[in-house]
Amino acid sequence: MQVPTIGLSSLGFCSLAMLATALSALAFYAASPHCRWPRLHRAGRLGREIGTVAAVAGLWLWMADLGVGAGLVIALCVWMAIAMLLPTLAAWHRPAALPARKPR
Repeated sequence: MQVPTIGLSSLGFCSLAMLATALSALAFYAASPHCRWPRLHRAGRLGREIGTVAAVAGLWLWMADLGVGAGLVIALCVWMAIAMLLPTLAAWHRPAALPARKPR
């Protein structure tokens, strides 16, 4: 029995890797206490788990397309660019403030 394969071009790999890396940064932002979007913050309960899986998948895709060294550098650059862009967008949109947390 032969396993079916899907052939992706370099652009396909890069697009899929970019999507996985951006999803990772978004999931980590949703799980952080600094998330300024209430709806995203409420949905971010599994953010760390989803973010970790998406980061590993994105890193693997970047490395599969570009090689180990370049894939690692590009994955980190894309991840940090998205991670800096999300709080900037949240501050620009000025969402409503989150309710104060109860002390533990």
